[in-house]
Amino acid sequence: MSENENEKVPPIRPPSKIPEGKFMEYVLAVGSSWLIPGAGHWMLGYRNQAILLVVGILGAFWSGQALADFRAVNKTDHPIFFSAQVANGFSTLVSEKCWGEPKATPRDSIDKTIAPHHSTGILFTTISGLLNALVVLHIADPRTWSAREQERKHETG
Repeated sequence: MSENENEKVPPIRPPSKIPEGKFMEYVLAVGSSWLIPGAGHWMLGYRNQAILLVVGILGAFWSGQALADFRAVNKTDHPIFFSAQVANGFSTLVSEKCWGEPKATPRDSIDKTIAPHHSTGILFTTISGLLNALVVLHIADPRTWSAREQERKHETG
């Protein structure tokens, strides 16, 4: 690009606030993004990214649950991991409700009923939660909304 062309194109500097009249849509997108990974991107019109996010994040979460025999999410036994897993929203809440009861085993004995890949399952579910936290932060960033508004203006004319 020549120097004259750079002068014609103003740099994109989105404002650091939510576009006018979009507050309720913003709150809904952020909340939806927490509940279902990729939902906020879908609402903004980033369909391909949304599909990639839902497949990747939920795939990692449910693969982790399967590896751990659906015992990876447990608020009582794994409170630190649960704090990261809860960023998966709906999946974590369902898992905790359906399979989250703690196993009552004495601390001085070895529980041989634990799945062989239990730790790997906890790792997968925890990492997927942390990834979804980043996705939620991306949707919560007003610059994402401003950039999308600029893209829509550019697409329409």
